[in-house]
Amino acid sequence: MPTDLPKRWVLKQADEGIVARQSEQLKISPLLARLLVLRGLVDAESAKTYLSSSLRSDLPSPFAMAGMEAAVQRIVRAVKNKELIGIWGDYDVDGTTGAAVLVSFLREIGAAPVYHVPHRIEEGYGLNVEGLKRLRESGVDLVVTVDCGISNASEVDAARAFALDIVVVDHHQPPDELPPAIAVINPHRRDCSFPDKGLCAAGLAFYLVIALRAKLREAGWFAGGDDPDVRRYLDIVTLGTIADMVPLKGVNRTLIRRGLAELAGSTRPGIVALKQVARIQAGEVSAGQVGFQLGPRINAAGRVDYGIKVVELLTTDSTEVALRIAQELDEHNRERRAIEAEVLEHALAQAKARVNGADRFSLVLSGEGWHPGVLGIVASRIVERFHRPTVVIGFNDGAGKGSARSIRGFHMVEGLRRCAGYLEKFGGHEYAGGLSIKGEKIEPFAAAFEGVARECLTPQDLLPPLEVDAQLTLEEIGFPLLREIESLKPFGIGNPEPLFMTRKLEVCERKSFSAGARFRFRRDGRVIGGVAFGVGEDFPAKAGTKIDVVYRLSENEWNGNSTVEMKIADARPSK
Repeated sequence: MPTDLPKRWVLKQADEGIVARQSEQLKISPLLARLLVLRGLVDAESAKTYLSSSLRSDLPSPFAMAGMEAAVQRIVRAVKNKELIGIWGDYDVDGTTGAAVLVSFLREIGAAPVYHVPHRIEEGYGLNVEGLKRLRESGVDLVVTVDCGISNASEVDAARAFALDIVVVDHHQPPDELPPAIAVINPHRRDCSFPDKGLCAAGLAFYLVIALRAKLREAGWFAGGDDPDVRRYLDIVTLGTIADMVPLKGVNRTLIRRGLAELAGSTRPGIVALKQVARIQAGEVSAGQVGFQLGPRINAAGRVDYGIKVVELLTTDSTEVALRIAQELDEHNRERRAIEAEVLEHALAQAKARVNGADRFSLVLSGEGWHPGVLGIVASRIVERFHRPTVVIGFNDGAGKGSARSIRGFHMVEGLRRCAGYLEKFGGHEYAGGLSIKGEKIEPFAAAFEGVARECLTPQDLLPPLEVDAQLTLEEIGFPLLREIESLKPFGIGNPEPLFMTRKLEVCERKSFSAGARFRFRRDGRVIGGVAFGVGEDFPAKAGTKIDVVYRLSENEWNGNSTVEMKIADARPSK
């Protein structure tokens, strides 16, 4: 959703000495060295790791993670003793994909796990005592949570009373006191020395699988040499990692660079069926296709129906079952879009009324009957439009559930923590959160939240930034540069596609089309094409004028010819 706000152009600065050193040591161009340094890769070793992203040499040991040893020992004991293991996954894409990874691995090594995904409406987020009791009564001895449990101390304690062991695998911010589980795997633990804190629950589940395989291998479990190739689970891990919008750098980037290849060639019935209904052709799968085509279909199950379908989809061996579920998810996604459009219309009206003529640093929007399954998406759309920390709450008979999304400079969970007196419960991380609230507390909460936002943010922070990596001349633009940029893929949260700026371009030609406009630019005798989507007649790139442009670079194929063109993010008249 395009913003009506003027954008703030920020030319990022890099230490030129470090750039020169990286360029010389790695034998790369100064521009590629600059892009690496601007991503925090200021030494040759980290830059090499970034460019290679090798699973074998670049992944930290899983046993560097606090709680991993205890978790593995308990699960291995359960496997050896043929105890019944239950996997409790959250209902969103991260929890369901992470659960599918663990279920698939445990089946492959001879266990027969059961799995449970709570219904968003009927059970809500996290563990609940009744669900744990039902698992225990069905013979489950050990429950492994995925993407939940870190805030369920009372439920974990209750499970101990009926002799049910719990291992928590969660990436949400932990409370001051951890739940009394057999083991808690969470890289955000204060005592966790694991070097990368950005893993989502699907990534943590994969790390648990790596550790389990290593411990079982030591114990001689795979005497015939038939130990599982865990790389085959990276198709599922990649779905969860990209769709959960965690930073695509460090360990996450290493996992999904290989995972995208696994996803492209996967023969897993659920993946094949999912790509079929999303109309993704055979061949390379991009991070964008995962984020905008596959991920939403997986998420739709938990949003408007039952997330357990995703675990069944990703773990079934039946092509018929997989296609049936994938078609159901596709239908759920259409239903989700319709619900989202209705809620977004009402939320936008509220947001416009509150921002129009008012000095607002935050938005708290609410409505009776707003479907809880789309609140996070609506909050994201509002942030895209108004660039303010936003909480969107749906009420049902006075009980409210909300989703929150943030901007740089405002840590959402810390902000909610400072308003905790008005909330029933809350959780999340820096850029996203969830909460429960009673109807009578909505106004004082909104006032308190606005106060916190004003303390943390400046008026400049409320203008969406365009962070420019480098200024280029047209002479520098070409296929060699484009290939260097492609070595930085996949792009996403934490690893944005590079933005460039060129000043004083003469607009030679402008042709409007239904989705935007195409241009021809010239400077110093060189000409380049460009395209801007979602722009109208007020866009300041008119034939015969000179403009400054911020853009990304892409390859355009037309009539068998390939050229490098600008994908324009913003433009303004040259001074």
